[in-house]
Amino acid sequence: MRGSGKVFSAALVLTLCAAVADVACAAEKEPVSGGLLPAPGYEAPAPGVVPTAAPPAPAPAPVAAKTGQGDNTSWGLLLRGGYFGLPDPFADRLFLQHPEIAGSSFGAEIRYHGEDGGRGVASVGLAIDSATAEANGIWQEDASTAPIKGAGEISMLAFTLTGYWSLLPSWFLHPYVGLGIGVAHAQGHYLNETERVEVDYWVPVVHIPVGLALELGERLQLAAEARFIDGFALGGALQVRF
Repeated sequence: MRGSGKVFSAALVLTLCAAVADVACAAEKEPVSGGLLPAPGYEAPAPGVVPTAAPPAPAPAPVAAKTGQGDNTSWGLLLRGGYFGLPDPFADRLFLQHPEIAGSSFGAEIRYHGEDGGRGVASVGLAIDSATAEANGIWQEDASTAPIKGAGEISMLAFTLTGYWSLLPSWFLHPYVGLGIGVAHAQGHYLNETERVEVDYWVPVVHIPVGLALELGERLQLAAEARFIDGFALGGALQVRF
């Protein structure tokens, strides 16, 4: 019986050794990392190939915010014309008697509107205006002076720089005001009962326009305006923007 026990013990030891050898061989053929089995469908990378991460998705391009009531125009060319003179309500304050003092004016202006375009709030204009006025009749300054017969004619060439501000510029019909300064060359003459006096001099100019603009699309504007430009001008203006 003792011999049988030894034989059984030897057989058990040999069986355990064989099982350990089989496990070692399996470990050499399929190494397991971290003691976890690969997920189904997993494909191991080829030897010597280092897996790379997928490139990040590109960030969306920033969208520029639109500001103001801008459009695609920055400059404008404006032509204007109409009445020029001294209306009777104003002349009545200066003379007890006077003839009509009236003439005409016309001019052109380059207007800069800036980044907001022609529908923006502010703009600036550089203008040249030509105006003429004449009068012929009886003049009397006040009750203490005698009335005299006189006539006169004067022409003016003015250069002005003016800032403009539009109220409610997004509306197709909107008012505007301006304020500018400049210089003018006045030339002409006047006659009284005894002598003829020549006029030829440079004078400073104050330019104050007030108008109502009608937008006829992005590039065209029509306006009715009244202006003080060392005299009173009343008429219309057409602006083409580009």
